[in-house]
Amino acid sequence: MNGTQSLLELVVVFDRAEIPYMIVGSYSSNYYGIPRSTKDADLVVHLPSAEWAKLPDILPEGIEMDDQTSFEMVTSTRRELLRVKDSLFQIELFRLSDDPHDRSRFERREWVEIFSGVKVFLPTAEDVIVQKLRWGLGAKRPKDFADVVAVMQVQGQALDWPYIEKWCGEHGTMGGLAQAKAKADAAWEDDETT
Repeated sequence: MNGTQSLLELVVVFDRAEIPYMIVGSYSSNYYGIPRSTKDADLVVHLPSAEWAKLPDILPEGIEMDDQTSFEMVTSTRRELLRVKDSLFQIELFRLSDDPHDRSRFERREWVEIFSGVKVFLPTAEDVIVQKLRWGLGAKRPKDFADVVAVMQVQGQALDWPYIEKWCGEHGTMGGLAQAKAKADAAWEDDETT
């Protein structure tokens, strides 16, 4: 079972169990931007604390939950790690936090066809940009900045810029937003001249 297959099997289980989720990270930026390879998948899950202990019992065959809980640094969200048997692929489950943007992007999530005939919940393109800039600032990961530029290049003027600017202002990422927009604008200009 490859990474994408394991992710989709997990999503089917969540749908059946009526566990609210959204796929974030590179799968969401790949959908809105320019796809790149990835070795993991990230999901935000809204599940009462008492229900997390039952999660290992409903996981698809070949997916196991790690015994150790950790924390995501930007929003201090609890994180559970799922390992895919006979694979280096991992799935990280982030508990929906009380962080205002975490709540907002979860409420705004959309039901989209990520692969032919396969629908899942994803954040909006705007929320992908906001969160990737935030992660990029906190974790200093260049791939997050590249993902933001790619989403801007593909989505262009269809983006809700006031929404993006509101959250970037609150997160202190306006400088990163301006840099990403300048890079995306330069790519658009290059495309128009060729």
